[in-house]
Amino acid sequence: MISPFTERTLKMQLLTHFLELRAGFEHGVEHKPQPITLEELAERLYCSTRNVKILLKKMSDQNWISWKPGRGRGNISELTFLVSSEDMISNQAMALANRGDYLGTIELIHQLGKGEALQDSFIEWLFSFFGYRTVEHEERFKDTLRVPVYKWLVTLDPAHTFFAFDFHLVSQIFDTLIRYNPQTRVIEPHLAHYWEISEDGLYYTFYLRKGVLFHHGREMTAYDVSYSLERLKKLGQAATQGWMTESIETITVLNRSSIAIELSQPNVLFLQQLAHTSMAIVPEEICRDNESIFGRMPIGTGPFRLERNDDYICKLRAFDSYFGVRPHMDLIEFWLLPSDLQESTPSYDKIQVYRGQSNSSKPVGAIDKDSEWHQIEQTIMGCSLLTFNRNKRGPQYHPNFRKAVDLVIDRERMIGELGGFREAPASSFIPTMEPLVKSRTDFEEAKRLLNEMGYNGETLHMYVYRNNNEDAMWICRQCAQIGIPIEITIRSESDMTQMDTIDEADLIFYHICMESNYDLHIIQTLKQSNSYVRAHLNEERLAWVDSNMEGILSNPSLDERICGLHQLIAELQEEKSFLFVLHRSQQTTYHDSIKGVTINDLGWIDFREIWFTPSV
Repeated sequence: MISPFTERTLKMQLLTHFLELRAGFEHGVEHKPQPITLEELAERLYCSTRNVKILLKKMSDQNWISWKPGRGRGNISELTFLVSSEDMISNQAMALANRGDYLGTIELIHQLGKGEALQDSFIEWLFSFFGYRTVEHEERFKDTLRVPVYKWLVTLDPAHTFFAFDFHLVSQIFDTLIRYNPQTRVIEPHLAHYWEISEDGLYYTFYLRKGVLFHHGREMTAYDVSYSLERLKKLGQAATQGWMTESIETITVLNRSSIAIELSQPNVLFLQQLAHTSMAIVPEEICRDNESIFGRMPIGTGPFRLERNDDYICKLRAFDSYFGVRPHMDLIEFWLLPSDLQESTPSYDKIQVYRGQSNSSKPVGAIDKDSEWHQIEQTIMGCSLLTFNRNKRGPQYHPNFRKAVDLVIDRERMIGELGGFREAPASSFIPTMEPLVKSRTDFEEAKRLLNEMGYNGETLHMYVYRNNNEDAMWICRQCAQIGIPIEITIRSESDMTQMDTIDEADLIFYHICMESNYDLHIIQTLKQSNSYVRAHLNEERLAWVDSNMEGILSNPSLDERICGLHQLIAELQEEKSFLFVLHRSQQTTYHDSIKGVTINDLGWIDFREIWFTPSV
């Protein structure tokens, strides 16, 4: 008996042959006989005439084609296509989905749908799978939310998390010792229900909740806390936020439910650091013995456990044994769709949450239904930045070059020409801040600076990841007007977390998301190992940053810490180590049936809080 997997593979192979065959004919020839010989078909399909006959027979049996062979060798035959490529992809994907083979569905869309104009009816059908639905399972009703996304996860290992989407999911899967409340700016108990701090601020004792379970059923203990922090400290610069453990001198397990941490020097932000997602607690034996795959299939103590994470579908299921309040949602699925579909305009009637930065003001299905749909448009905490690699020889190493590039980026005109959710010129990390440095535009002065430094028109390489391409191209066009040729290199999100890739680039353009604990996030930007701002500073500037940071981390005054950070950033801006470019906004549209919607600083809904009213 053929297994379902083998059957699907054989069907996919036949479908691939059909699409290769169909690609050799003009558009719209369906149901019109096409004269062709077996030899010509063999050449197009790169196989023998014997294999062509087998393939044609199988396609005929599926009613995909009609084949009338000519009499005698080399005589003209007639091939008639009975279905279009678009229909084939749509019908096969629907059939797989209706059988519950969602992985097969999404693989088909990615592998065969590339470059094909998928039918509107198929796109409507596809998007009908997203949003909220109640599914009866084992005599229980399961509330399920499917969310389409257009860029995929890089890692779910807290130690290596870099991007906002990854961070958000990590926060749903893992817990930290304590939590930072951005509204009250107060540190709150979480995995630790109580803690004590010595008078000199160097000795911390944490008392853990008992009975907290990891997703695989084992109780969390102080040994897991010790392992998690020691692991981050051992990884050091190899971890995204390894710097957060630099002030830790020793970690001592007092018993299964209490742990002591001694610092080498005062760090007034230590509790905020412990509340950061990167400092989440992992199960010692699972992480230690499976570190190479832990980022793909992690285990935590959080409100959702990861049930599935492959190339196209990520599934989170509510953790029934969660020590806190169990989420209302039972299941959340993320489906990776081809980026081409992001420009499609399906009816979003059944999508409960739509999140985007496109030009459309609301989902098509929401138009003229204002009573059913709600929109939240908010400014994203953060901005787009352009960094210059000062660790690499080239024009970007010279301050005149960096100042010239700054002078040709007319931020106001950029917003006017590109539109969308580009909201305001950036002169600081967040929109509510006073400008750290005022920008201006002056092409003649930019040309003078280039002449003064002896710039000879060398080509530079700007690295971006996919969603920053339009902005980067605009900047390159501006630079070309003063004789600076810049080539854009698009790298994957995964590549853009690697130091080798960061070191290769002459410039990097990207968007940084900030969080409410502002001073800590600015420090992260300057201390994080693979932060582009930090990685592109030369050794002299790095030493200067780290020296200043010691005083900032030991200063108990928030106002004085922020003042110190502003002075540090202003000096880096004076020499144009990096450029502030734009602030953006983001729109979240959701149906009236979704309740408990709050948008966090990363622009995502907290899934543990949302719930749905039943449709009437």
